[in-house]
Amino acid sequence: MTASKWSQVAVLAALIGSSGVALAKEPMHPQTHHCKLADGSMDMKKTHKQCTAAKGTWAKDAPATPAPKDSAAPATPAPKK
Repeated sequence: MTASKWSQVAVLAALIGSSGVALAKEPMHPQTHHCKLADGSMDMKKTHKQCTAAKGTWAKDAPATPAPKDSAAPATPAPKK
């Protein structure tokens, strides 16, 4: 193989290798369930299968509720000394 072919192979290998790393860092969908253990603690790293094997429950997260906009007081600056 010539030097230019080796460089093409190296570039292709780098692209393929780095694309897997990029995909592994970002989940496709946010996780909507978490493992709730018998003692009440939450284990965010367990999968459903691992959670049920550890006698935990696979609980769905509570939906996020937005803060009420009308009842919030406007922010006031701290008094100067």
